[in-house]
Amino acid sequence: MRIVAAGLLVLGVAVLSAGCGEVGQTGLAKGGDPGQGKQLFVSKCGGCHKLADAGTQGVTGPDLDGAFRGPRQQHFRLSTIKQVVYDQIYHAAPPMPRKLVTGADADSVAAYVASVAGAEEGAPPTVTGGGSSGGGGGATAQGAALYESLGCVGCHSLTGTPGTGPTFKGLYDSKVQLSDAKTVTADDAYLLESILDPDKQIVKGYQKGIMSATIPPGSVPEAKAKALVAFIKSKR
Repeated sequence: MRIVAAGLLVLGVAVLSAGCGEVGQTGLAKGGDPGQGKQLFVSKCGGCHKLADAGTQGVTGPDLDGAFRGPRQQHFRLSTIKQVVYDQIYHAAPPMPRKLVTGADADSVAAYVASVAGAEEGAPPTVTGGGSSGGGGGATAQGAALYESLGCVGCHSLTGTPGTGPTFKGLYDSKVQLSDAKTVTADDAYLLESILDPDKQIVKGYQKGIMSATIPPGSVPEAKAKALVAFIKSKR
């Protein structure tokens, strides 16, 4: 807990230096739908804040990409950035009104801003679309956050370039050759099984035990695994 508190303090100072207000005691940010958060951010915050993913160009408040780029490059946890954004919503300094959004809406805005602010062009996770309706935007957004928080970003690129693991770009519905010479289709069932039991089917050219050392079999709840599948499906 001391480590988390120290991280929040350092990150809070960085945001304060950009003119965002003060970090206060608001409790912990919980859950949130980044897709819905994007809609709320554009309608309620975009007039004052610049944020590339949202397409907003406000100048009254700080450029959020600039404010959070340094902390992201220093590999602050997504949850830490989210908590700072959440605190800023509740303890803003004038001219930004306090509690512009509250409750679940505040959770969603914090989740969205944390997932995209300061990310380099093409870097994950970028959230697009609306809430849980309209083609599963909510699940895709949750999967984008999990892609980073579970460490998938370190092994699976979104650019088509193979890494320690296969790239996620174009993976869904493609033909995958396994180490036992079988060829399978990377459909929902295959991707879900690969997350829940990483060593069950190994892609040719990759080693058994690498992913399972980071994500042991059964460690990701099925609901979260399905959100990751939705995210992978979106990377055509």
